[in-house]
Amino acid sequence: MAAQLPDKILLNGAFQHLYSNPLEHYWIRMDKKRPLFYPLPNCKRGYVASWEVRDSQLFLRDIDGNYERTTFFFGKESARFGIKILFPKSGNRLIKANWFSGKLRVPQGKMTIYDEDYGSRFEQEIIITVEKGNIVKMVTIDYTQRVLIVNSQMKKRALA
Repeated sequence: MAAQLPDKILLNGAFQHLYSNPLEHYWIRMDKKRPLFYPLPNCKRGYVASWEVRDSQLFLRDIDGNYERTTFFFGKESARFGIKILFPKSGNRLIKANWFSGKLRVPQGKMTIYDEDYGSRFEQEIIITVEKGNIVKMVTIDYTQRVLIVNSQMKKRALA
């Protein structure tokens, strides 16, 4: 099996890979039926979502994928899935991810251990803790130097 396409996150002015899928929590938390996305060999979930961290909040920017929709005249057909299907009143605004609480994993540096899913290890990782769409903590784990950097205060602490 191929490595899976990660979501993307705009963090500190650059798009980076996001080894978490906060959109999956939307269908669970909001008690909504998940669309029937067409899985791909390199994307089992069938879509890639784009996110942004802005003003200490997590926002959904876009969704890109294909899904099966049912129409009155033509029955089932393939269609493009985007943010306006999920949030039709959003216009061009970002959607605050208030349904999501958890940790986001943003790999940094060279890959040191490969895994087909999101289990790969990198030289560093940014871990973002989110509560109802609000960023409560952001730390960088540096596996090469064995330190934890608290991004908001930039304190270093040796890992055990």
